Amino acid sequence: MSDVTPSTHRPRVDLLVYPGFSEFEVTVALALLARTHDVVTLGLTPDPVRGEGGLRVVPDDLVSDARPEDVAAVVIPGALDMSVVADAPALIAFVRAVHARGGVIGAICGGPFVLGQAGLLDGAPYTVTFNAQQRAFLGVFPEAHFVYRDVVRAGNTITAQGHAFAEFGVTLAQALGAVRDVEGVRTFYRGLGNPGMDAEAASASAVSE
Repeated sequence: MSDVTPSTHRPRVDLLVYPGFSEFEVTVALALLARTHDVVTLGLTPDPVRGEGGLRVVPDDLVSDARPEDVAAVVIPGALDMSVVADAPALIAFVRAVHARGGVIGAICGGPFVLGQAGLLDGAPYTVTFNAQQRAFLGVFPEAHFVYRDVVRAGNTITAQGHAFAEFGVTLAQALGAVRDVEGVRTFYRGLGNPGMDAEAASASAVSE
């Protein structure tokens, strides 16, 4: 269904969009990855969806039509209601195939629920924004491997807490070679300052003294 023609020189990153997906969780990741990658929105159906913040998105491509061999990474945001991505065979098969080919799978907040259904959390550390009772109820999260950390990278899988969206974006971009000045980017997107302008201001101040 897609009218998107991927660049012959830029790798493709697929962003899963579905009703209620959390836009803010992927803003930093998209801002960084769009510099070096073609970002394609991927839907479970061709219907437009609205994110948690009301952003209306028309999927560029369908999960059922996407080709794993064309994809460098899949980004999976969370949502207040993750039931939309429960029991989605085409999505699970697609994520498994991208992962098996060495593609990066990045999932934040409740997004690792998809990875759990795909069996990609077995035997490796991960994090997810579900408490112990919720994890047990959902039945796809190996409790022995859960860690409460902002971001966890295990091989080509990256999981993150929802509040750590800036670090998630930086880690994902770093894994895909989309950033060089990692610390500078981290400082900027965490809201801790603008390294370039800070240096300029410090230089101007030194001259004036």
